[in-house]
Amino acid sequence: MVFNLNKQLALFEEEVAFRPIHYLGSKLRILETISDIIDDIDPTFGRVYDIFSGSGTVSYYLGKRRPVTSVDIQEYSRVLTNAVLQPFCEKELIEIKSKLSYFKVTTLQECIEPLVKYEEWALDKANKNEVYEICELVEYGALLPFLNKERENVSDDLKAVIQKTVDNLNEMGLMDSVDSITTRYFGGTYFSFQQASELDNLLNMASTFEGRLKDIVIAATLSTASEIVNTVGKQFAQPLKAIDSKGNPKKSLVSKINKDRSIDVYQKFEEEINKYLSLEKGNFNHISLRCDYSDALDNLTNDTKVVYADPPYTRYHYSRYYHVLETMCLRDNPEITKVQFNGELRMSRGLYRTDRHQSPFSIKTMARKAFKTLFSKVSERNVSLILSYSPYDTEKESTPRVQTVSELLEMASQYFKRVELFSIEGFVHSKLNAVDKNFEIPTGAEILVICTEPTGGGK
Repeated sequence: MVFNLNKQLALFEEEVAFRPIHYLGSKLRILETISDIIDDIDPTFGRVYDIFSGSGTVSYYLGKRRPVTSVDIQEYSRVLTNAVLQPFCEKELIEIKSKLSYFKVTTLQECIEPLVKYEEWALDKANKNEVYEICELVEYGALLPFLNKERENVSDDLKAVIQKTVDNLNEMGLMDSVDSITTRYFGGTYFSFQQASELDNLLNMASTFEGRLKDIVIAATLSTASEIVNTVGKQFAQPLKAIDSKGNPKKSLVSKINKDRSIDVYQKFEEEINKYLSLEKGNFNHISLRCDYSDALDNLTNDTKVVYADPPYTRYHYSRYYHVLETMCLRDNPEITKVQFNGELRMSRGLYRTDRHQSPFSIKTMARKAFKTLFSKVSERNVSLILSYSPYDTEKESTPRVQTVSELLEMASQYFKRVELFSIEGFVHSKLNAVDKNFEIPTGAEILVICTEPTGGGK
């Protein structure tokens, strides 16, 4: 059966869908299809478990009509889904905006003033067609590699302002503090130093709240970060490469650098948190969990009728695409992955976390067991399952899937008496770019495997 996308695209025009962050593989365009299928399976409007909830778009859409439990292994996802599912009133928004004024001028910003002034000066030079200084700062201005003694080739001027900033942070006890984590890890690389410090201020303000309100403030901060980040496509997978392999600045990037780094963080935050206030929300007992999908399936609540699963099928999903947001949520001073460069181990350009989780659904030796766990545990609880999948295209060099559709259907039929395949006509995932490793997924590749009439654990 095929669902046409014309109806789905109207969601954008009617603004009934909400996207907290720019998200690779977002389901915005097929939300109504997913909802219609769930309603058909369960007309009683019982609970749905969204067990790989990601940015929370599916959970939010479903949560307007039925109780939802959102599940993801990452904290940023729990924060976003809790923020879009839980109530939020204008009185609380006024309280947040009132408190914000106390966090706009901080010791952190005094500490990083040398780098902020230098960056402003470099951008001013770039506007006069002298682009090297700003490109050098984007490429080499991050604090962590400097502290790891990996910036021996930067200009004396940049080296001096970085060192002065480091000295200031040490003097004020902010070098290892959670209060400066966005600035220390991602300033210069993903954001301007001014922007990074203001994101830290917002996170520090969030820490003065508890529970639901804390998550809403953090979520609006993550939404702000996603809007202002200075990368191609607003993704966090890789920073801009502003200096080419010959050491020349890339003039073509300067306009984007200037545009993204000129966005006012506090103004953008107010826009984003106003969106959270305006969300239409259902009056249900919604739950947001940070845990592994298998553990969540072991603890399905008795009111659960349907499980929706959209597992990450790319091995870099957790390690690269959302590591900035995860660090902003955890504020845990993570170790950074290292790579070989000219015979030396150096921090990865993207400053990725070492403790990255890898989806078993993307690992050839683990995928079959992961799918079996998914099918069997849902069946054991006598619950229906909807599995979202983009199959491997043998005619193109798409990112390969480790299980074919026929293999999935055969496995599912061992645990459910009725297994149907739905094709979403015309749907393609967003892609980072058009280079070799990001070939186009064929139109119509998005499918839903609908599993009903569970056998109770297998035939």
